[in-house]
Amino acid sequence: MSDEDDYTVGYGRPPRHSRFRKGQSGNPAGRPKKQKASVDLRSMLERVASEEVDISGRSVTMLELELMAIQRKAAKGDIAASKHLNALRTQAGCNQPQSSGGGVLVVPGMMPLDKWSAAAALQQEKFRKKQGADEDH
Repeated sequence: MSDEDDYTVGYGRPPRHSRFRKGQSGNPAGRPKKQKASVDLRSMLERVASEEVDISGRSVTMLELELMAIQRKAAKGDIAASKHLNALRTQAGCNQPQSSGGGVLVVPGMMPLDKWSAAAALQQEKFRKKQGADEDH
């Protein structure tokens, strides 16, 4: 008797001709590729941001509407909205301090208190004279 005659087909014992072959994959086509999202998030956000909405008879873009909402929340005391608005202002270059021409004394090193007080008084005097001259006109 040969091996083939003794072999019985049953549970856990598939027929020899239907078994996996050595060196051959059981899934030759492999796993299907992941489908790409049909909508690009960036283009969708840009499209939505440029949409216009009528509010009280005034045409406003969705982006402007979002900024107004963040400003309202920040004005009401929402800390997260305030931080977000501050970051947006910094990114846009709106948080740059505007120089008014005076009021700041820069001390380039250690200085005794009496010299510093005298220099500060001189600086303040110049500033006060300038403001007084502006108020007279």
